[in-house]
Amino acid sequence: MVGPEYEPPELQTPPAFINSIDDSIIPEGMVWKDLFASPELNALLQKVRDNNHDLKAAWQSVLASRAAIRRFRSDGFPDVKAGIRGNEFTNSDALSSSGSGGSGSRYDADLAASWEFDLFGSIRRSVQAAEASAEVREALYQDLMFTLQADVASLYFQILSYQSEIELLQRSRETRHESLDLIQQRFQAGTVTELTVAQTSSLLATAEIRLFAVQRTQNSLIYALGVLLGQTPDRFEFEPTPLELDPPIIPAGIPGDLLTRRPDLRAAERDLAAAHELVGLAKASYFPTITLSGTLGLAAREWDELFSSRAALDSLRPGISIPLFEGGRLRANEQQAIAIFEQRLELYKQDVIGAVAEVEDTLQSIALLGEQEKAIARSVEASQQARRISMLQYQRGLSDFINALDAERTALNADQQFVQIKRAQFVATINLIRALGGSW
Repeated sequence: MVGPEYEPPELQTPPAFINSIDDSIIPEGMVWKDLFASPELNALLQKVRDNNHDLKAAWQSVLASRAAIRRFRSDGFPDVKAGIRGNEFTNSDALSSSGSGGSGSRYDADLAASWEFDLFGSIRRSVQAAEASAEVREALYQDLMFTLQADVASLYFQILSYQSEIELLQRSRETRHESLDLIQQRFQAGTVTELTVAQTSSLLATAEIRLFAVQRTQNSLIYALGVLLGQTPDRFEFEPTPLELDPPIIPAGIPGDLLTRRPDLRAAERDLAAAHELVGLAKASYFPTITLSGTLGLAAREWDELFSSRAALDSLRPGISIPLFEGGRLRANEQQAIAIFEQRLELYKQDVIGAVAEVEDTLQSIALLGEQEKAIARSVEASQQARRISMLQYQRGLSDFINALDAERTALNADQQFVQIKRAQFVATINLIRALGGSW
């Protein structure tokens, strides 16, 4: 076979991730969903595999690419055809030397075969290019499935987190309703001013505004989850519960593992392999094409003589086609194939660099979110203490109600920030899994 065999490029990757929290190697065959231990999430991940129409369309692309392999392989086998024909004819008198064209009949039955000898590997190169292209489609299918499942997991934990935030805001609204009722009673008794009533009403309205905004966002995410599962909003039912889990610590492994774990990188490498085979195909086009064709058959003027021994005929036709002058077409094809290969190689290298950077970025986000969570936890504790003290001082007449309202507002903000940072941690964890690749 003309041209060198393909070998995957050896790319230099860092020995470790600089922002890794857990340096342990990712176990062989690890399934990410096991880290969350959520039967409800597992059911949703299975539904997206079964029902997502984009995924089904991608699978049809895989089947089409596999059929293309069989089509190219068929070029390496003899092409055999059988035929039977009958012909009744009348010749032109003007074309006959005797002035009388006459008429007659002819019947033929034959078996014809032709075969191209793949001495220089053009057929094998085509098959190998088709195989690599099919592997690209399979990797892209795996990448789409992995991405969809990551999207489902991200939406799932966001929806649960928003449910926690909704319940927090609902409790705050109830508390502020009670405060407003109390303040209105005291206003009627003349112990507080109208300003205090207005400020308390404003605090209640603010809580309701936040609640409705969070509910709107959660509903949009639920609809988006239904779309991923192949269901319209009127058919998709999902009753979220508050988020009570902490995001798991994800082992990052080593950067070199990304080349095999990430399906998009596998697709890029297989795309490179397909381009390499097309370079070999272009080189093989410089060499002769050798064919052998032949016919075994029967021919007679009368139908009842067609299958007699006198009607037998055969032919054997070897052939060779040598490209002598193509106006530079073959050379241009080769240069084009080489340029495409070099382009795919550079894109593959850049994809690997981007994949490593994506993991590093997510790792540092997780680390900083952890520090942010600690700071917010301290803020929550301090704001709750301040709320208790300010309310106690107000009840004892040592402070006005405005201070108590400010402390209540600050405590709610801190509680809401804590829920939001947990949500951000889950999103970052899913993004890390997305960057590492593997399987759900």
